[in-house]
Amino acid sequence: MAYFKVEIGDIGTILYWCEGSKRELDCRVEFVNSDARMISVFLKFLRAKGVDEGRLRVRMALHVQDDEEARKEYWKRVTSLDDKNFISTTVKLPSVARKPLPYGTLTIRYNSLELLRQIKSDISHLIERCEKES
Repeated sequence: MAYFKVEIGDIGTILYWCEGSKRELDCRVEFVNSDARMISVFLKFLRAKGVDEGRLRVRMALHVQDDEEARKEYWKRVTSLDDKNFISTTVKLPSVARKPLPYGTLTIRYNSLELLRQIKSDISHLIERCEKES
């Protein structure tokens, strides 16, 4: 089995391939997850691409019983973003799950069709690299 060196660009590309929106009609990069480590790594990937952090938008999705301010403080620590980056929270009906997500989910948005197309191209190139290594 062949292996190749994996860098932050590869990891971010793989994360987006798995969890990101590919719809070009939205003209944006959009990534949703509940895992703080994935969110943190994906933001590191975007920052490595030189995005303007002032244009990053994040939206929390919580259940009505969740403490919105406490969850926001948590996600601010994870993302190193400010209040100005947060847009309105999506509030869902009470969770009936035995173990609802403790901090809800976070959506990261960056309006750039050019960046979306670049990431989609990166996905294709990564697939080609993997196929060549097989």
